[in-house]
This record gives sequence, C-alpha cells and structure tokens, in this order.
Amino acid sequence: MKILFYMVSSIAILITFLEGTSSTAKSFMWFALSPYLMTYYLIYIAKHQTSLITAMTVTLFIVSVGLYFLLDTTYMERKLGDKFSFLFIPIWQWTMLVVSGFVIYLSNDKYNKEV
Repeated sequence: MKILFYMVSSIAILITFLEGTSSTAKSFMWFALSPYLMTYYLIYIAKHQTSLITAMTVTLFIVSVGLYFLLDTTYMERKLGDKFSFLFIPIWQWTMLVVSGFVIYLSNDKYNKEV
C-alpha cells in the first residue's frame, strides 16, 4: 500500500523537476522538490494505522494541490512569473507538512507506548 504513495510522490518530483529545468527559477527548484521528499519520509516513519492514514492523506493533498498550483501558475496565468510558484507553493506545503508531521509523530509515539 505504501508503494502507491511513493509512486505518487515520485511522479510529483518528476513533474516539478521538469518544470524547474525549463523555467528561469532553477535555483528555487530544489526548494520546490523538498516537500515531496518529506512525504517520502512521513510515509516511511508511519507505523501506527492512524499515522499511516494521515501520511497517505497528506501525501495526496500535498501532491494534488501543489501540482495544481504549479501547473496553473506556469501555464494558465501568463502574467505571473513561474519563479513565484517555485517559492510560495513549497512554503505552503512545508507549513502543512510540519503540522501533519507533528500529528504523525504523536501517533507513532502512542503506538510505541502500546507495544
């Protein structure tokens, strides 16, 4: 089950990497890839059922909304610079990852105390 969400994150990394290499904001590309790498880690550390469901839901949310805004600002809105999407979208994603990572950590801690 986890492999499906690893593949979803990998597709998001590939799309973001291809967008980053074709844009003028190559220096922000690595920052834009970092939330997807963090979703790998959150899925990896999820041991309890609650934390696994939380990690999978967060992965789907981060990937779908992040790619939507990336593709929307790159292709739909010609007035916006695509370098802004490589800066502001990851900031929003990292905020979501910090909050959900705390929930996953607490769920795993509860799991460790039960065992």
